[in-house]
Amino acid sequence: MHAIVLVGGKATRLWPRTRSQPKALVKIGQYPILEIIIRRLRDCGFDRITLCIAHLGEMIKREFGDGRHLGVTVDYCTEERPLGTAAPLHLVPDWTTPAVVMNGDILTTVDFADLYRRHTTSGNLLTVAFHQSVLCAGVGVLQVRDGLVQQIWEKPHVEWNISAGVYVADPRVLDYIPRSDAADMPGLINALLADGRQVTGYGFRGQWYDIGTPFRYQKAMKEFLAHPDRYLKADASRRANGSGRRVEVALEPDGDRLSVAELSPWS
Repeated sequence: MHAIVLVGGKATRLWPRTRSQPKALVKIGQYPILEIIIRRLRDCGFDRITLCIAHLGEMIKREFGDGRHLGVTVDYCTEERPLGTAAPLHLVPDWTTPAVVMNGDILTTVDFADLYRRHTTSGNLLTVAFHQSVLCAGVGVLQVRDGLVQQIWEKPHVEWNISAGVYVADPRVLDYIPRSDAADMPGLINALLADGRQVTGYGFRGQWYDIGTPFRYQKAMKEFLAHPDRYLKADASRRANGSGRRVEVALEPDGDRLSVAELSPWS
């Protein structure tokens, strides 16, 4: 099976951490986030990984090479200018079967194999994974009409379906992506819907973090160090936090540092 990982962004919101290295090489525990993604894809049965690179892409090439050391085949396509999250698909060589397409800054427990199977049985050109998240307003919410209170909800909970930045796409979606301009995945989704095409939604309630800001990065780090076995096989997860001990990380919302404390062994 084939996966395409988009790792070309400059990640300016994570500067200075990403000033001299691509976001794909930012470490979660002892592993670059991209290595965690590749290992999870491999463990779900994916044997070919295409990396769409741009900013500091040569560093990614040096890190992952042809992928043999990770048990997969890695190939590359290079953006000469920023193309967004959909247009780089035009650069993918030898793309002939459906592929997982995902952002390269995501820590998630989504079952890539099940996602792929769901897509192939749907008959649709695109499947969008979404994270089902329940958010609490934390305050009382009023319905007001003509200056009169109609109803009040105390700290209501609202369920949101959040696009996870993970898709399965058939190569035929290229017909809906402009060749000459930058294009993003929301534009592709809307183009398919406007043409009467159905787009499959794949909801999951597992773990999902992007590392696009320092605070989100810290949350992902805390989660991974506490539960590496959720994301990696047992042998790799024990190496992830050093000798198989649970790690606690204190978040600093306004900074970019982690306070780490080792707790009791875990099994």
